Amino acid sequence: MWRKAWTTKWDELAVLVDSGAAYLAYVLAVHFYLTVLNPRVATVQLVTYYFNFAFVILVSSWLALKLNFKGYSRRWNQLPAEMSMLFVANLEAGVALALLIFAMKATWFSRVIFLLYPATAFGLQTLLHAAIKVSLSRFRVAGKDQRRLVVLGHPNRVAVFAHTVRVVPEAGMQVVEEMPLPLGDDRAGEEALRRLRQVLAEQVVDTVVVALPVSDEVMVGALNLARRQGKEVRMVLDEIGALARDSRLYDFYGNSVLAVPASVSHQGPGAVVKRVMDVVLASLGIVVTLPVMILVALAIKLTDPAGPVLFVQERVGLNGRRFPCLKFRTMVPGAERLKAQLAHLNIMSGPVFKIPDDPRVTPIGRFLRKTSLDELPQLFNVLAGHMSLVGPRPALPEEVAQYGDDYRKRLSVRPGLTCLWQVSGRNQVDFQEWMRLDMEYIDSWSLGLDLKILAKTIPAVLAQRGAH
Repeated sequence: MWRKAWTTKWDELAVLVDSGAAYLAYVLAVHFYLTVLNPRVATVQLVTYYFNFAFVILVSSWLALKLNFKGYSRRWNQLPAEMSMLFVANLEAGVALALLIFAMKATWFSRVIFLLYPATAFGLQTLLHAAIKVSLSRFRVAGKDQRRLVVLGHPNRVAVFAHTVRVVPEAGMQVVEEMPLPLGDDRAGEEALRRLRQVLAEQVVDTVVVALPVSDEVMVGALNLARRQGKEVRMVLDEIGALARDSRLYDFYGNSVLAVPASVSHQGPGAVVKRVMDVVLASLGIVVTLPVMILVALAIKLTDPAGPVLFVQERVGLNGRRFPCLKFRTMVPGAERLKAQLAHLNIMSGPVFKIPDDPRVTPIGRFLRKTSLDELPQLFNVLAGHMSLVGPRPALPEEVAQYGDDYRKRLSVRPGLTCLWQVSGRNQVDFQEWMRLDMEYIDSWSLGLDLKILAKTIPAVLAQRGAH
């Protein structure tokens, strides 16, 4: 109980110390600006304004640190991990400060201070953490502040973890008992739980470490035994657990659910901004191009009155959802039935069908394809949420059926009007390169990349690069 209370007090103290470092960084940034960079603007009134803001800095830093750290770990966290958390906390505090400055219309607040403050805070906090870790490491290497562990579970992982503890004495840990458990040996599991109860009763033990994988009976038994005695429990993850490194645990109506994100996550605030951008730009695009779409519809109807204006085709979207993809009709009616007769002319590798000088394409359709005007109705697909402005081009169900596991990652994002393939030559790019470009887009996605692709799309369309 004493150790648990001390840990809580240490956590709160560490948050306050880091908040104090942020406060000091703000004072230093203000002082440097008013005495070195721009001393001629320093007035009593301005100094008072900055001083009044200092309380806001202290509170916002404390909140950001509390939300990001949720308790410090002097022993288990390494400095790079703590630096990452500090960076995010200072970034959030900086954003909060910017919003407050905007809301209060504080035009007197210098941009220089706004930039200096979070950078100085991050530097001071990092120095503090490094100094504390160095001091504690020396203390622990001397054999003080030791945390005593019992490690049980998979034999290889028990051995590796115990070896790690021995070679990093600065962590201040000592393995007092190793309990390797072969998988599938129920008797060994029962014996291990009896041994664990005995060790907890006879020795000083602070933490029980369970090295996965172990049987459910052993894991539940060890957890219940340790928790009943007020012991901390840590788990060394196996290969499956390691995939859940960035996972999130939450309660779903009494069910404890571990949410494991996809290898490439297109969720979060960035995805919300992307969707807002899709809706705004698609709506604007529809308004701007509506006269053009009306003219195109009239041209199609006048030159080929036998067929419809729009060609509606089932395509595969986000995570395999089917949706009606809209295009202006560029082929003769019944073109799909003629596809099999022209299969030998296909110039694309893989499960994609493209032929030069396709006889099914109408004269007006050839113009629409070269100028990409045939795809304008897909702005309505973007507005409906079937598609995005930027993303892999939507595939046909029969094409998706031939995808391997890697290519199916294309379905992890909404298909788009344009993507890297669209601005890299389109039909001049073979199937393998097309897929590589789509994977590159998905793996390196950012809002900046979307804007860059959109900026390149208009010149590519005007130049008619790779269009047939």
